[in-house]
Amino acid sequence: MGKPQVFDDQEQERVFGRVAAVDVAKASGVVCLRTLDTERPGRFVNRIWDNVPATRARVAELGRELLSCRVQMVTLESTSDYWRIWVRHEVALSE
Repeated sequence: MGKPQVFDDQEQERVFGRVAAVDVAKASGVVCLRTLDTERPGRFVNRIWDNVPATRARVAELGRELLSCRVQMVTLESTSDYWRIWVRHEVALSE
């Protein structure tokens, strides 16, 4: 048997321990925050906000919460261009 080929992980294959996902609708978003469970090694804890209004104040408040939880990656799913307010705040918070 020959030597195996070795491939480094690509950026899209990375696994993050602290992630958030936002499902955007016209006037609000559903947000799921997934973090490692400190009491159960190897397990995760999920927190879900069912109806985050798509207002500057509420999106900024959510951004501060995600920053305080040390979220490493946020993914966003949106119909049409409703994503714009969510991305603008994310960029401003990361600067």
